[in-house]
Amino acid sequence: MLPDEPGVTVIADDNYFSNREGYQPNYIILHGTAGGTSAEAIANYFQSTQGSSNPVSSHYVIGRDGEIVQCVSESDGAWANGYISAGHDPWWSSAVNPNDITVSIEHCKPSSDNSDELTAAQKDASFRLIKHICQRHNIPARKADGNGGITGHFSIDPVNRANCPGPYPWDELWSFLQQSEVTVLQISQVSQYFEEIEKDQRWHCKVASSLDGKQHDIAYGLLAFYRTFGQVGLNGLSIFGLPTSDEIHVPGTKQAAIQFMERGAMLYDPGNEVDGVPGLPGPCFPAHIDKGPGQDPRIATLTKQVTQLQTELQNCNGTKPSLVPASIKRLFSRT
Repeated sequence: MLPDEPGVTVIADDNYFSNREGYQPNYIILHGTAGGTSAEAIANYFQSTQGSSNPVSSHYVIGRDGEIVQCVSESDGAWANGYISAGHDPWWSSAVNPNDITVSIEHCKPSSDNSDELTAAQKDASFRLIKHICQRHNIPARKADGNGGITGHFSIDPVNRANCPGPYPWDELWSFLQQSEVTVLQISQVSQYFEEIEKDQRWHCKVASSLDGKQHDIAYGLLAFYRTFGQVGLNGLSIFGLPTSDEIHVPGTKQAAIQFMERGAMLYDPGNEVDGVPGLPGPCFPAHIDKGPGQDPRIATLTKQVTQLQTELQNCNGTKPSLVPASIKRLFSRT
């Protein structure tokens, strides 16, 4: 299964109605897991229920660290919403399985009663995922009503799922969704520098880097950041310039990745494993260039060389000219 959302982890299962049995999604349903913190662990549990007496799944799971795992394609109906119970909102009908017309998002909550608040990383991931799903399927980006929208599992099954998803920052979500769209850098504006390989997901730079002579791609979350960041000039192109490296995983982290640019570096770090920037919710940030993974990797090499030369100079005190190391002689050579 290919992911519908850029940058997510895929742990697929077979617990779904193929092709939504001919229906289209009109709603997004938010859930709480009532146990667990890891999106991957929940997704693996869904896999384990395949062929059992109670197979379950969800389109997405969002972990406490902000990681998003996709389990079922948005084109299929995930087995997430169970039954319609008494007291449900009036737009649900037993004539149509709610799984066929919904996209479901689980949020990892350790408490069995779903009483946990979302973490900051979880909230950011949830808001952005909801926005993108609404855009992909033309789902109304507002509180659900008879024409579609966003709500919780409680709307379908108030008897058994009154606390699902539990506490959720609904008012913040509505404000986020109502914000005017930022200006997005389009491929047509930068066609002399880039060509689009995957629509809205991968751009290939046609200009070779002056550092390694290679052409590099910008993709997925970093591309979304590049296309919107700054809101001046040509957004990322004006601020960061062209790529001088591919996306590089940051060692020792689960999700973080760095990409070096002509005028700085971009960091994808949805779990804030490396850094966080005041006023920027993420998942991408301008990276520190004075330290950490955003520092020019050539600096470490040069620092090592300087240290070596300093050591050799110290060892040369009182040494005959004929015994001075060649590396030192080159420093003072006129040729």
